[in-house]
Amino acid sequence: MKNVMTKAWEIAKEGAAKFGGKAVEYFAEALRMAWAEVKTVNEKVEIVLAPGSRKHKSWLARIVGPHAKWKFDRVFLDSEMEDAKVFNVENGVYEACDGGDRYFIQVANGKYEVIQDWKAEQLIA
Repeated sequence: MKNVMTKAWEIAKEGAAKFGGKAVEYFAEALRMAWAEVKTVNEKVEIVLAPGSRKHKSWLARIVGPHAKWKFDRVFLDSEMEDAKVFNVENGVYEACDGGDRYFIQVANGKYEVIQDWKAEQLIA
């Protein structure tokens, strides 16, 4: 709770410096913004993939934007554990290769769902 209040005052002071006025005038909105940050940080989702094999690797990549040649620009993630493919991820769109099966995942508000590639394109556009 203390961290939320401290962050809210920092946001309010930044708003006052940027737009003028007093920090207390910005505090209500700054408090909403600080709570939103705390909630998104705590709402990570654990995704577990098959370990894969030499022929069929398992990996998870965050989709960060469109790519001219490969359709999606990806950032490949490292697994949390060495012997298993466990990933703790935040809100966003991901591509998974689960032992050779490829699919897209949308993570939002502490939950995830498998989506089609056309929906992934819409979400990153």
